[in-house]
Amino acid sequence: MLKTRVITALVMLAVLYLATAWLSAFHFALFMSLVLMVGVVEWTSLMGLVSLTARILYVSCFALTLVLLGWFVGLQSDAAVLNRDTVLLVCGAGVVFWLYAMTLLWGYPENHDRWCNRPQTALIGLLTLAPAWCALVQLKYLDPRGSLVFALIALVSVVDIGAYFTGRAWGRRKLAPALSPGKSWEGFWGGLCACLILTALLLIPLHRFVTPLTVPMVIVLLAIVQLVAVFSVVGDLFESMLKRSQGLKDSGRALPGHGGVLDRIDSLTSAAPVFVFSLMILMKDVSWQ
Repeated sequence: MLKTRVITALVMLAVLYLATAWLSAFHFALFMSLVLMVGVVEWTSLMGLVSLTARILYVSCFALTLVLLGWFVGLQSDAAVLNRDTVLLVCGAGVVFWLYAMTLLWGYPENHDRWCNRPQTALIGLLTLAPAWCALVQLKYLDPRGSLVFALIALVSVVDIGAYFTGRAWGRRKLAPALSPGKSWEGFWGGLCACLILTALLLIPLHRFVTPLTVPMVIVLLAIVQLVAVFSVVGDLFESMLKRSQGLKDSGRALPGHGGVLDRIDSLTSAAPVFVFSLMILMKDVSWQ
């Protein structure tokens, strides 16, 4: 099992690197669309859909929505940038949704019957996945080298790693026992500290090679990454809540040893729109290219 997990992880890292660093922004968007559609197929299980016809209908509707979203943001093979206002609107909708998701987590499991039905989980799927796709594509357009995409993934990953080791060493108070008994408040704070340390390290090459940073800009960036860290945990817990509602351990079997695609991108779905929305609002005068 461990060998399979390691091999799958290495393959995923290689594919991620090639897609992010070598593909054009437009082709990266197409790649992310394919990844997302695998996640959409898995989402039909989180909705409790059994009928093949119902699954195909939902996936088809989502694909059409994604095409329309690409058109609205100005996704074209020869486009140098996306429509800023539309990206802000979509990512802003994602931020609002994740704020609402926090209230659902807070009220679980007592509020289970109020949200756990197919129409609502269908809408939740759209609000979870579409803004994340838009945000990741925007990061690639902001920096075609892929540095911002890698930075976000690194930040989200280090939150999880920091939380794991801190929780194992000092975890006592349960963060969300009804959703993820292994997570602790000590792990949560450890993850945030690990994210802060990584950010401090990343600011050095950012200042030297991308854009000069003033003290206020550094403070803003540190605040943004702490928001990203918090919401990455929210995304993780939210997917756990959806899986528990359907009695599932994993979202799918697309990634041997790791479960489904949604199991690997759950934190990114929440962190990405928060990161991009905050970055574009608070750092709007920075040219990343």
